[in-house]
Amino acid sequence: MMRNMSRDFVSLVVTVLVVCNAVCVAVDALAEVPKRPNIVLILSDDVGFEEHGIYGVKQGEPSNTPRIDRLAKRGVAFQTAWTQSLCGPSRATLFSGNYAPATGAYDNKIVYKRRKQETLPYFTRVLRDVGYRTAVAGKWHNPIGHVLGLRNEIIGVDRYLVHYSSPWTVKNITGTLLEVDEYWERAALGGKPLLSRYWKPAVIQDGVLLETTMQDYGPDLFANFICDFIKAESGGEHPFLAVYSMVLAHSAHCVTPIDVAAGAERSNTHYAKGKPEGTKIFKNQVAYIDRLVGRVVDCVEAAGVADNTIIIYASDNGTTSSSKGKGVEYGVHVPFVVAGPGIKQRGLAPAMMDFTDVLPTLADFAEAEIPKHQPVDGISLKPYLTGVSDQAREVIYAYPGISRLVRTRDYLLEAVCPLYGHPRGRFYRTHGSFDGRGYENVTHNPEHAAARKRFDTYLARNPSTLPDSFEDPVWQTTLQEGFEVYDSAQHRTHHLTLPHDYKLYDASF
Repeated sequence: MMRNMSRDFVSLVVTVLVVCNAVCVAVDALAEVPKRPNIVLILSDDVGFEEHGIYGVKQGEPSNTPRIDRLAKRGVAFQTAWTQSLCGPSRATLFSGNYAPATGAYDNKIVYKRRKQETLPYFTRVLRDVGYRTAVAGKWHNPIGHVLGLRNEIIGVDRYLVHYSSPWTVKNITGTLLEVDEYWERAALGGKPLLSRYWKPAVIQDGVLLETTMQDYGPDLFANFICDFIKAESGGEHPFLAVYSMVLAHSAHCVTPIDVAAGAERSNTHYAKGKPEGTKIFKNQVAYIDRLVGRVVDCVEAAGVADNTIIIYASDNGTTSSSKGKGVEYGVHVPFVVAGPGIKQRGLAPAMMDFTDVLPTLADFAEAEIPKHQPVDGISLKPYLTGVSDQAREVIYAYPGISRLVRTRDYLLEAVCPLYGHPRGRFYRTHGSFDGRGYENVTHNPEHAAARKRFDTYLARNPSTLPDSFEDPVWQTTLQEGFEVYDSAQHRTHHLTLPHDYKLYDASF
C-alpha cells in the first residue's frame, strides 16, 4: 500500500510540474506578444520640410526645430515625403489613404468626382473599430468629412477640440453667431474677418463653444487638450490615438507667446511673411511649433507610456507664402518623422513615402483590417519603420490643384499641367538629391527617354479626373470656383514657378 501511495505521489508531482511548465510557457509566450502601440500624430500647418533643421536645407543657419530634430534622430525622418500642396486636400489624403482622384479633393476650391463617402476609410475609424480611444485637436478642414456631424458614425472620433474660422459654421454647430470684434483675424487675401485661431480663439469642444479671452492662445489650448487626453487614457485598458492638427503657422503671421514674452502685445493682427515683421513672426511660429511638439513628447513620457507610444510629426503642405499651392516639388514636400518603440533608428533616411501610406501603416501597427469596400492607394511602411525591410516606396505621387507630380529615387517629374499647356511637365535626374540641389533637367535629353516612358506608365496608373481644358463646360459649372482661381493671371504666373528662396535647379520646360 505504501508503494502505491509513493507511486501516486510521484505521479501527482509530475503532473503538477507539467502543468506549471505549461503555464509558464503560456505566460512567456503571452509576454512576447507586444501590446498594440498608442499613436500620437502631430501635423503642423503650412510648414515645408526645409524649415526643419534635420533636413539641412538652410545651410549655415542654426536649427529652429531642436526638439523635432531630436525626435527624428531617435527614429526615422523620410528625406522625401509628399502630400498635397493645400491643407484640405492634404487632410483628405492623410485620413483616407487615397489620392485626389478617389477623394475628389484637388484644391480647397476643387472637389470633383470623389468616391462615395462610405467607400472612403478614415484611419481614426479604422483604429477605433479595433478598440482604440480616439481624439482630435486643432484644425479639421477635411473636405471629405465633418468631424462634428459624423464623428462616431463615419469618422470615429471620441473626443475633439477644434477650430473653425467661419462664424456660420460655428452657428450651425452650436447655435451661437459670434459678432465681429477687434480681436478677430483678417484673411491674408482680401481682409475678410475670420474667427481667430490664435489669441481668443473660436474653439468647439465636443459640440460646445468654449468661452475664451485674449489671455488664451489657441495652439496652447490644443496641446493641453491632447496632453490631458494622453494622461487620461494612459492608464486605461485600451490603446489610444491622439491627432494634434496644429493651427501654426498657417498664412496668418500673428504674434506668438515668444513675441509677447519679448514685450509685444497680444494681437491677431496679420503681418505679411515677406516683410521684416512677418518674417520674424513666422520664424517664431516655427519655433513655437517645436516647443509644442516637445511638450507633447514630454507628456507622453510623464504619463509613463513612452515605451508603448509611437509619435509621428509631419506638416500638411509646403511653406506658406512660399511654396503652398504650387505645382512643383517644394509645394508638396513635407517633413515626416516617426519615433517610438520598435522603430529602427535611421535618422534622416534616403526613403520616400506619401500621405496615402499613413492609413495602412497605422492599421498595420494597430493590427486592424482595412475594410475591403474601402480600398486605399497607399502601402504599410511598418516593415521599413521596424527594420524588417530596407525598402519603402519606389514611386510617390502628388496632385497639387491642376498639376501632377511623380517621383522615384532617381527621377522627378513635376509641373505636369495640361491646362497651362504643359502636359509633359519637367523631367529631372535627381542624382541622389532630395532638396533640388543637383537636379539635372533632362526633359529633352534622349538618353533618358526610357525613364520618361516609365513615368508615362506611372501617370496612367493614377489618372487625374479633372478636365484638361478650360474649354470643357465643367469648368464653368461644377468647377466654377476653381476656374476663377486657376484661370487668373496670378496663378498662371506663379503656379509652376519655384519658390523665391529655393530656385536650386533649372525650371525651364
